[in-house]
Amino acid sequence: MATRSWRDVAGAVLALVFPACLLAQRPAAADAASRILSGAQVEELLTRRPACLEGYRTNQTGMLSRSDAPPGVRAESTFTVETLSIPSDGVMIRGWLYLPKRPANTRYPAIVLTNGGGDGSRPIKSLSDWIAPVLAHCGIAALVHDKRGTGESGGRFVETTYDDYATDAGNLAVFLTRHPRINPKLIGVLGGSEGGRIAVLAASRYPAVTFVVSFAGTVVSAQEDRIYAQMGGLRSRGIPDSVIAAVEPLWRRSFAAWASDKPSDHDRVNAEIAEARGRFPQDVLPFPKADMERIPDFAAVLPTWRSLGRDYMTEMERFRKPWLAIFGEVDQVVPTQASVRNIQRLMAQSRNTRYAIAVIPRCGHAPVDVETRRMIRLDNLILNWLTDHVLRD
Repeated sequence: MATRSWRDVAGAVLALVFPACLLAQRPAAADAASRILSGAQVEELLTRRPACLEGYRTNQTGMLSRSDAPPGVRAESTFTVETLSIPSDGVMIRGWLYLPKRPANTRYPAIVLTNGGGDGSRPIKSLSDWIAPVLAHCGIAALVHDKRGTGESGGRFVETTYDDYATDAGNLAVFLTRHPRINPKLIGVLGGSEGGRIAVLAASRYPAVTFVVSFAGTVVSAQEDRIYAQMGGLRSRGIPDSVIAAVEPLWRRSFAAWASDKPSDHDRVNAEIAEARGRFPQDVLPFPKADMERIPDFAAVLPTWRSLGRDYMTEMERFRKPWLAIFGEVDQVVPTQASVRNIQRLMAQSRNTRYAIAVIPRCGHAPVDVETRRMIRLDNLILNWLTDHVLRD
C-alpha cells in the first residue's frame, strides 16, 4: 500500500464527516396525523413570496438588494448590527445582533442562530450570515455568534462538546430576554446541520427559548449519526460495498470506545485498527484516539467525537414547543428517514402537536437542488412557517 501523508489521510477522514450529499432516501408517507408536510405544502412554503421580501432579493451576506436595481447594487440598509460580548458559563461569546431599523420603539421577536460543525469561524456561520440580514429585514432580530473556541469567542475548541454549544445558545437567548428592543416572549433558535441539533437541545433546556427551526439537524443517537455519515462518505468516494461492510463494525467499536471514554476500550480498538491497516487503506479506517488528539488536522472533529457518549434523545420526550424540522430528501450526512421517525415518536411521547416536518425533494445536506444546483429558498420556507404558526400567536 502506498505511503500517504497524515494530511492526506486526515483530509480523507474529514471528508467522511462533512461529505457531499448524494444518496437518496425515501421520505415517510405524508398524512395529516404525521405532521409531515405534503409535497404540495412544502412547495407552497418554498415558493410563496413573503410580503416582507416583495421588491427585494437576498445576497450572500449583508443588505438586501432592490429587485429593480442592477446586480450588486444594494438598497439602503433596513437593519443595524450591534456587536456584543455575552458571558456564558465562564466563557465570553462574541455576537452580532441584527436589529430591524423601524419602527424604533418596537420590541421585536428574535432568533439565536447556531453554527454548523467544524472549527472554521466563517464557513460554519454561512447559514447564519446569509439568513440574519433576511430575518432582520423582515422584522425579526437575529443574533449571529462565533462558536465557543472559534473566531472572537473564548474557550478551547478541541475541549468543547455539543452540551457547551447548547449552553451558549441558551445563554444567548436569556441575554436577549433583557434586551430593550427584544420581545422576551418570542425568542427562538435556528440552526443547520450540527447547529440544527444544537438548536433543538437549547430549546428543550432553556425556558427563554419559545420556538425552534432546524435544518438537517439529526435526530438519532450521536453514534448512529456518525456511522451514517461515515459510511455515506465512503460510498460517495466509490469505496466498494464489500469494503464498507468489512470496516463498519470497527467504526462502530471505535465510536463506542469514544462514548465510554475508557482507556481499556480504546486499547482494544487500537489493536484492531493496527491489525486492519495491514488489509485496508488507512483512509477507510478509524484512527486511534491518541492520533486524533495529536494530529492538528483532526481538531475540527474532536468536539463531535467527544459528544458521542451523550444522550440527546431522552430529554426530547418532554419537548412541547413549536418546531419546524427541515430535512433534505437526499441528505447523505444526516439520516432523514430515521430522524423523521424519531421526531414522530418523541413528539407523540411529549404530546407535542405544535411541530411540522418538511422533507425537501432533491435537497441534500446543503440547501441546494442536487439536480439543478440552484439554491433552495429556505428563507421563504422559514419566514412563511414563522408567520403562519409562531409570530401570529
